[in-house]
Amino acid sequence: MPEHRALHQIKTRTDLQKVRDDDPYFSGTLAKGLMILQCFVHDPRAHANSEFAERLGLPRPTVSRLCRSLQAMGFLDHDDRLDRYFIGPAALTLGYPYVVNMPLITQLRPAMQSMAERFEGAVSVGVAMDLDVVYVESCAHERGTLMRPAVGAVRGIVETAMGRSWLSQHTASQRTGFLARAKQERPDEFSRSSEGLKDSFSQYPKRGFAINLGDAGMGILAVGVASTIQYGPRNLLFNCAVPGYRANQTDLLKSIGPALVQLVNMANRQVNLR
Repeated sequence: MPEHRALHQIKTRTDLQKVRDDDPYFSGTLAKGLMILQCFVHDPRAHANSEFAERLGLPRPTVSRLCRSLQAMGFLDHDDRLDRYFIGPAALTLGYPYVVNMPLITQLRPAMQSMAERFEGAVSVGVAMDLDVVYVESCAHERGTLMRPAVGAVRGIVETAMGRSWLSQHTASQRTGFLARAKQERPDEFSRSSEGLKDSFSQYPKRGFAINLGDAGMGILAVGVASTIQYGPRNLLFNCAVPGYRANQTDLLKSIGPALVQLVNMANRQVNLR
């Protein structure tokens, strides 16, 4: 079977054509519809047909037909007054089976919540997808001011502690290829994260966790651990984030990081006992 670029990397008509040239059985029409839905991942506001067409490099009549079909199936909603499309509720239903079948999340939630309360932050689980991590569960300090990362939220791998833990487990050659793409496609993320990446790659084998000292620019510090728990082809990644005014680098290294390692080791053992 021929190998393809993952679908979430197909962002324009040019990308799509390259895949179709390699594989005549690849469904271009289906891919175009999914490309429209993917526009909402990083830009969740309402979009006009003309915006989809310009961003994706698709003809406006094609976009119009696809949007009408997606609307009919509930994946898009249309506001007649604005003449713009919103993401529809059917898109949310597709994510539910993925989250509800996630290994051990129900059993781990009390321990995650306890850690979030202990450090007055948020403990999250995610998976890697292309250049991003996707959050699939979060527990937050209920009386804190740290916003709970929503299920389905995406953050760049290079600028998150859980993403860096995932990268740290790859070989040097694998990381080189990934980082070259990240630098080319997301130069701002890569630039502000480069020093933190170097630290994580060199120290992860010793510490057992990666750190983020606020590289995302939101005043949030975090530690991340890659577990050995697999869901399909992806490993679950764990993250503990705290506001910068409540913690510092020493806290990450001496208490928060080791606590997250302990939580992930417990999760790994539970899976091995099943």
